[in-house]
Amino acid sequence: MNADLMPFLRRMDLNLLVTFDVLMRTGSATEAAQLLNKTQPGVSRDLSRLREIFSDPLLVWNHGHFQPTERALELHPTVREALSTLEAAFRPPESFNPAHASGVVNIGLGAHLETVLAGPLLRILAQKAPDVIPRLHPVHGAFDPDQIDNKQLDIAIGLFRNIPKRINAEVLFSDTRVAVMSKNHPLAHRAEIELQHLMEYRFFAFSNMFQQRTNFDEALKRTGFQLPFSAYLSGFGITGYVLEESDYVTTMPYVAAQAHIRHFNLIHRQLPSALQPVTFYMIWPRRLESDPLVNWVITLLKEVTAQEVTNTGTR
Repeated sequence: MNADLMPFLRRMDLNLLVTFDVLMRTGSATEAAQLLNKTQPGVSRDLSRLREIFSDPLLVWNHGHFQPTERALELHPTVREALSTLEAAFRPPESFNPAHASGVVNIGLGAHLETVLAGPLLRILAQKAPDVIPRLHPVHGAFDPDQIDNKQLDIAIGLFRNIPKRINAEVLFSDTRVAVMSKNHPLAHRAEIELQHLMEYRFFAFSNMFQQRTNFDEALKRTGFQLPFSAYLSGFGITGYVLEESDYVTTMPYVAAQAHIRHFNLIHRQLPSALQPVTFYMIWPRRLESDPLVNWVITLLKEVTAQEVTNTGTR
């Protein structure tokens, strides 16, 4: 056998990698020390050794917490995956019981999906995991990896593009984008809407996307059209009220349109084919791959989404 097999790994203390992983997940030497049952100076010594080994600062103190360097962000998914694999191999088998679980799970939902998923998700969680608290966040526009890296979100579902490889991503479902409006709106009398019709009416977006490109903007750009928004709302939740009481139009996935139509006097109309396709991704950080609660919620979200998509006949 080659005497130089894995020479770098043989010089590495596995406990240093555990410290690195916890520091990346907490951003705090104090919190890491508590979780590792070490002293804070002990954690600082581990970080110093890691910096020497990798010839990089790895974690820089900034505004009250550690900010990872590019090298740390590059290393962490690989380190986390390796530690998770070893932990799973060495840990005796055990089953996760959601009825005994507790904690907060931060879930980001984009493109009106909260309207579709929040009710059934909360109902099932109350039944199966009553001590688990879902904290739902609106997700607007393009993917922002900082929300995952900075632990603002544990799981997110949206119309994401350009997802970094360090973040797990899975296609959840595909749908058709439609226009939604009041039943009394002039566009409601058209079976299909052409691109030139869109320019004749007022559309709104959401305040988080003010002066930014929305997913709908990106789709329009490919057709050569531009559509300036006439208003920006505070959040997805008031969409139905505004559409019912105004001459505004908005676009959303068919599954979300059906949820709005069930509760408001609204109607949907088909958009030009170039604007129709939308694909939803579920994303979550690799640092949570071995978290049994997060994994259970991911599975639950897949099941709830599949059921709601089936119920609405999403195309």
